[in-house]
Amino acid sequence: MAVEFDMKRVTSPILLHMLRGELRSPRMFLLLRKLTVGRFKKTIDARFPHELIDLAALPLWVYIGLKEKIGQRRAFEIMRVALLTGGTAVQNLQFDTVHKERTFLNFADLEIENNRGGLVRWNTMQIVERTARRFEIRITRCMFHELATSLGLPELTPVVCQIDNAMFSSYLPDEMTFDRGGIGRRIADGKRECNFVWELRQAA
Repeated sequence: MAVEFDMKRVTSPILLHMLRGELRSPRMFLLLRKLTVGRFKKTIDARFPHELIDLAALPLWVYIGLKEKIGQRRAFEIMRVALLTGGTAVQNLQFDTVHKERTFLNFADLEIENNRGGLVRWNTMQIVERTARRFEIRITRCMFHELATSLGLPELTPVVCQIDNAMFSSYLPDEMTFDRGGIGRRIADGKRECNFVWELRQAA
């Protein structure tokens, strides 16, 4: 796996840029959220892994503060842009394509590895099928969704799903397709599981 990357290096400049037209002092707002995030962490249910809380607490705390200041719709769109950009960057780095060739085989290997030791290692994953042309996994527990929902912020879970969409659709864009089995079939939509299906396109 590639060296761990701090997503804030990407999201902080984006947030500062987007908040210039929304807040009088965006830099001070973000600094105050950072300084008070420790208190916020103490309000989170202790059943969640400490590493997950450390990873997610600041973005969640920033979003909560933004909602109070500029409303849910604008706060959500700002956080979506920041998290999509930062999350996609981190996922690309996890697949370490500088040193590992972009192939369907390598993708499947690294997706399994990332699910077991990467940013989503707290989820529950099952391998459904793996062949030379088709790869499918099933997620039966999404810890980020449980965390966001416990804090009254379930609308943020689909942003994590969109990070997956962006990464998977760009890994082998002319060769591999990604599908969830239809619309509204995620845990975030109220289903019991999420299905991830990747297939190699047939040559013309």
